[in-house]
Amino acid sequence: MKKIVNRIFVILVCLSGCISPSLAQVWIEGTTQPAARITISSPVEEIVESVAVQEGDIVEKGGTLATLFSTKEQLEVKRLGLMIDKASENARTARELYNKKIQKKSELLEKEAELKRLLIEREIAQLAVDQRSIKAPVAGTVVYRLKDPGEAVERVEPVFEIIDASRMKLVFFLSTKHLPILTKGMVAPVIFPELPEIQERKAKLVFIDPQLDSRSGLFRVRFDFDNSELKIKPGLRVKVKLPEMEEQK
Repeated sequence: MKKIVNRIFVILVCLSGCISPSLAQVWIEGTTQPAARITISSPVEEIVESVAVQEGDIVEKGGTLATLFSTKEQLEVKRLGLMIDKASENARTARELYNKKIQKKSELLEKEAELKRLLIEREIAQLAVDQRSIKAPVAGTVVYRLKDPGEAVERVEPVFEIIDASRMKLVFFLSTKHLPILTKGMVAPVIFPELPEIQERKAKLVFIDPQLDSRSGLFRVRFDFDNSELKIKPGLRVKVKLPEMEEQK
């Protein structure tokens, strides 16, 4: 009886081996892209007073890239500041007279409304000053500087381009035979053929395109790669090792 059970077990193992697909590991080539590529434009039309960065400079988020002439706008802020000081004193005096029942409430409200109006106008004037200081919206590397001091810049005209390469997008186009094996969040080995000194690294699958390209029959996937050391330059070739379904026997 025991021999019969063992024979049945062996047969089942063999059958399962015949009908189960096996996985092979293949290297697939793709491209590297920066996590962010941002074109920075001027919010106003003005003359460039100074430029604080060169192409290739690494900048922090909020760092000043360029300054536009703002003398007129700064003087307007000062002028409104003086008017606010006077209006504040008038409003305080009106409050005291109202409390002593010497002045009408309507006159008090008029003085307070005037003070609020001037405060709002100063905020608008200060915004005009701030808009003439062009700052980096993200940390990254300046790859294009399009204006020099003394040059005119139009409203929404590009002035700088910054890339954030501290994290990289690794983009691949795959055939549908990989689709059943891929899962969002999986980690796969990657290498960079042009940089043999950099050993095999890991990247995380963060996006699987829900649609196929109608002409090629391929679909796009994107891996996230930590490039905080900035050793990998955008545009380099990259290879990822993925499992591939072999044909059933």
